[in-house]
Amino acid sequence: MQPLGHALSVFVPGYGLWQVHRHFALIGSGLEKVGAKTKVDPLTATIGVALWSLTFLHYSTEPLFVALDMIELLAATAVVVYGQRALNQYWRARPGPSIEERVLPADWIAMGLAAAYFLSWVLTYVTTATN
Repeated sequence: MQPLGHALSVFVPGYGLWQVHRHFALIGSGLEKVGAKTKVDPLTATIGVALWSLTFLHYSTEPLFVALDMIELLAATAVVVYGQRALNQYWRARPGPSIEERVLPADWIAMGLAAAYFLSWVLTYVTTATN
C-alpha cells in the first residue's frame, strides 16, 4: 500500500471511494488477524469520504455552503480519526517488538497545509463584503 497513492486516489471520482473502501477493509482485516477488539467498517468510512466530496469543489460564501463546508470538515476529520485510531490499535496489538509512536515531518506538513486551508476559508468568509 502506498499512502500517497491512496490519498491522491480520493480525488478520482468513483475510484477514490472504492480505494477508501479497500483501504479501510485492509485495516479491518489486519485488526482481525491480530485479535484486536477494535473493528472498522469500510462502508462507514466510504460514506464519510462521500460526504466530504459533496462540497469539496465549490467556492461560495453563502451561509448554506459554509454550513456544508463545516459538515465536510467534520466528515473528513471523523474518517481520518476513525482510521488512524484503528491503525494505531493494529500497530499496538500486532506481534513483534513495540514501535515508537511519532509524528513524521510529512505529517506536520500535511497538518499545517490543512490548517492553512481551513483558516483561509474562515478568513475569506469573515472578510467578504455583503450587500
